[in-house]
Amino acid sequence: MTSDHDKIITTLNLPDASQVCVVVRDLDKAIHHYESVLGIGPFVRPEIPYQDKYYLGKPIPDSEWVMGFASLGPVELELTQPVKGPSIYSDFIEQHGEGLHHIGFDIKDLDTRLELCHRLGIEVLCIGRTPAGGFAHLNTHTEGDLLVELIQRTARRA
Repeated sequence: MTSDHDKIITTLNLPDASQVCVVVRDLDKAIHHYESVLGIGPFVRPEIPYQDKYYLGKPIPDSEWVMGFASLGPVELELTQPVKGPSIYSDFIEQHGEGLHHIGFDIKDLDTRLELCHRLGIEVLCIGRTPAGGFAHLNTHTEGDLLVELIQRTARRA
């Protein structure tokens, strides 16, 4: 049986997953735990210059979150802490607590994929634009499933 998640990955012709994201309440504590207890790291904490951010179709200019990235071999681990304002991350924390949030796929053509999502009726929950492209979270969430994130960037962060 094929899930909606599998259909979206196939329909959008996505490459292998390149990222997993865990939403956390305290990024410093989480990074310390992952590095000292689990031996994962080192983490990098880049400041990403978002030009525009949208959540559920509305601009969220005052929304902030901080992130740390570490390599897990072929996959990048992202830890994200919501800081202020409405966001896909703060809603996740409120509804589910800390946990696995999304699987990311690096792509070269974010706008083309977003147009395809629109034509196919795939809801785009959140978009962030950067000079390199940006990201979009797709509504692939069903019970037990994860969100899909499309990522256009020049390179992995870790």
